[in-house]
Amino acid sequence: MAPLAGPRRWAYRAFVALPGPVRGAGETVLRLRAESAVRSQPNFPGAGTRLLIGPANTAGQGWAWTRAAERHLPGVCGLSLSVADASGSPGLAFPHDVWLTRSMQLRALAAHRQRMLGATHVISESARPVLGDFFTGSLLADLPTLRRAGIAPAVLLHGSEVRDPDGHAGLYPHSPFAGESDDYQRRLQSLVTRTRATLDAFDGAVLVSTPDLLDFVPGADWLPLVVDVDAFATDAPVLERDRPVVLHAPSNPRLKGTAAIEEALTGLDARGVLTYRRLQGLPHDQMAVAIAESDVVVDQVVLGNPGVLLAESLAAGRVVVAHLIEQVRDRMALGDPDRQPAPVVEADPTTIGQVIEQVVGDRTAYREVAAQGPAWARRNHDGRRAAQVLAGFLGHWRETSSGGTAPP
Repeated sequence: MAPLAGPRRWAYRAFVALPGPVRGAGETVLRLRAESAVRSQPNFPGAGTRLLIGPANTAGQGWAWTRAAERHLPGVCGLSLSVADASGSPGLAFPHDVWLTRSMQLRALAAHRQRMLGATHVISESARPVLGDFFTGSLLADLPTLRRAGIAPAVLLHGSEVRDPDGHAGLYPHSPFAGESDDYQRRLQSLVTRTRATLDAFDGAVLVSTPDLLDFVPGADWLPLVVDVDAFATDAPVLERDRPVVLHAPSNPRLKGTAAIEEALTGLDARGVLTYRRLQGLPHDQMAVAIAESDVVVDQVVLGNPGVLLAESLAAGRVVVAHLIEQVRDRMALGDPDRQPAPVVEADPTTIGQVIEQVVGDRTAYREVAAQGPAWARRNHDGRRAAQVLAGFLGHWRETSSGGTAPP
């Protein structure tokens, strides 16, 4: 758990300086409140398959995957777990089920563990613990307790915790990790080393959230991202303004290639070709409106991963621009129920300006590309494909159209 800092640190020091009996009474009140808060949150019912995904809920996907399992797999219920870091913030306010504040983590872990051990299956995001020690431990510490309770564990990897920087630089000519290593890259490398050590000692199922990660986790299964395709659907026209609106939302500028993107887009904006909008720190519940007000969404041009923003922008029928190498595009096409290629316009740091000018200059052609997005997003990211993958881990079968059963 990250150390306290600033005013919280001083408040803690003042608290521990109080006389023992006073401090003890105050701590008892805080503990009882924390335990009550834990017990007041959603819990598993007593029967059926009970899936827990946490403790990160990265980009709201833990919550989205549990909803997909509930919606498409009979007898399954799910809970997503999110835990506050040192800032105490829930990030960009993605939906979640169970939320542990810092106080709950400090004072009510026993109550939390008791409730979470009601699961039948646990998916650990980034190989992190779900029962405690959320920021410094690994799932390995939870395994004896989970297995004594008869709970099946799996690991779900989102990206940076397992995407080897050196390996990425070897696969991607425009990798953000090419060239001489710096402190950021060395920290990532250390994180990847720790994750790999955990995976080497883990004998359960391993999932990855994007198809590019299959190059870094041999033997893993791809669990497709889930987005609310209905919420992002829009009738807003595409490429009809004199100056199309081009949106970029750099959650991590280095990993998105933002420097190259902005150099190209601000130049085109200055020439009157387009209007550039950069979104950063926008609550997720406002993203659907922001995307609908754009014509083109530039996701990333260096990392190669088709992330949540890409899926949401396809669902909105926007022109989506991103860097996806051939083998990633092939995996996406093979995973699509209709075996269709993803309608994503290719660009890298050296071509982004030229690609955007081509989109603006040939609007009819790129409106047709954008029009393919909603159906593609629905086939691949509305939760049905994710539920099929989760069914394999949960031991479920799905009904076929003829009324029989078939493996997912």
